Amino acid sequence: MAFRLSATKSILSRATQCPLARRPMPTPFLTYTATAARSRTFSTTLVAQTKTVKAHRLPGDLIPPYPYGERRIYKQSNRGLYGSARIRYGNIVAGRGNKTRRFWRPNVHVKAFYVAALGARIKTRLTLRVLKTIRREGGLENYLLKSKPARIKELGPGGWNMRWLLMQSQAVQRRFNDERVALGMEPKEIEDRDDLIRFALDYATPGPLSVRSQETLEELREAFHHSLVLGHEDLASLEGVEELSDEEEARLLQQLDEEDAAEAAQAETLPEQKQPLL
Repeated sequence: MAFRLSATKSILSRATQCPLARRPMPTPFLTYTATAARSRTFSTTLVAQTKTVKAHRLPGDLIPPYPYGERRIYKQSNRGLYGSARIRYGNIVAGRGNKTRRFWRPNVHVKAFYVAALGARIKTRLTLRVLKTIRREGGLENYLLKSKPARIKELGPGGWNMRWLLMQSQAVQRRFNDERVALGMEPKEIEDRDDLIRFALDYATPGPLSVRSQETLEELREAFHHSLVLGHEDLASLEGVEELSDEEEARLLQQLDEEDAAEAAQAETLPEQKQPLL
């Protein structure tokens, strides 16, 4: 026991004498930096808060319908940016020629993008190929705002909703005006639709609507109620106006077809009546 204690003391004494084991003294610069870090004043400024919106929660009744309609095959692609990706089917062929049916799902991920024009982060599902295209285009805004028919068809209903909401912002309206001026066209008047954007973002965020969004919703309901009356507003107070019946509609449509056929026949006979000048 005594031998072990003496051996331990000798080892410790040698370790303290070794220059590598000695702890270096802090330099004045490090001491000043640590002191300054501890004496830094506490800031009460709040960090700028941004919403994280789920794209598939955007109000579909407020947004115009997608021109190509919802996708019947692989309906999950209606709620994100899937491009033209679908579930693929095939076979696993063994060495003896035996086939086993299998399928391949698209490479889908979840990604959140910060959109400066909306002041919010949009969280959506997307495939890896679409993410690569977004990086190549320079961001989600450039990807959504491209107006080629192939891009519109690639967006799907989910991308169409994000595109429409992005086009309501004043920054995008100014961007379109700059493009119109560059093409020699007259710029359009910039409309303030911030309340509509805030309502859509608040609607897509989990939880109850804010007071401002509730007021915007009531205004939208009143505007929709007034838009149900076609024509002049004075016609809404008239009584005794009968609704167009199916028989009357069929008769009027047949009459319109007959008039169109007569005009077409008259247009064909006019060139025959003209005689060439000799």
